[in-house]
Amino acid sequence: MTANVLDRVVRWNLDLDGDLYGDERERFRWYEGTAVASSLQILLIPWAAAILVFSLGKPSVVPLAVLLAAHWVPLLVSTVYVLRRKVDTTPRRWSAKRILVTVLTAVPYLGFVVGAMYVWDPEGATWIGALFGGVFGGVASVVGTTLKIRRRNRLEALAKDED
Repeated sequence: MTANVLDRVVRWNLDLDGDLYGDERERFRWYEGTAVASSLQILLIPWAAAILVFSLGKPSVVPLAVLLAAHWVPLLVSTVYVLRRKVDTTPRRWSAKRILVTVLTAVPYLGFVVGAMYVWDPEGATWIGALFGGVFGGVASVVGTTLKIRRRNRLEALAKDED
């Protein structure tokens, strides 16, 4: 099988045949550290953008939007990569931690979009539509994910019954 561009980028980045990350134990610790850093950035960068758009106003909208897009694209690439590797990205259940992390991750994007619309045209109603649309989209995502969780749980229960 030939490696596609994403596979080559991942292989280069992970330096699997090199010594960039040290031996196997050190490499694993570097990967853990990178995962921790990424988890913090996933939370902090969007929150910073959501807060800064309100405090810096209209001139900040485009640069912050570019930074959020630059932040979001690697997350999308990561998701595509793990899906191609047959990783099930649907949660097993809605734990308190998953709910908290989901809210803390999603709310700043909504806050940024609403803030950008508001500082761009405070007298207009576009920001209100963005708020309602974001909340509706969030609820739809939760409902869709919950349905996928229930479907997978039913299929797993049926598979256990057949064994």
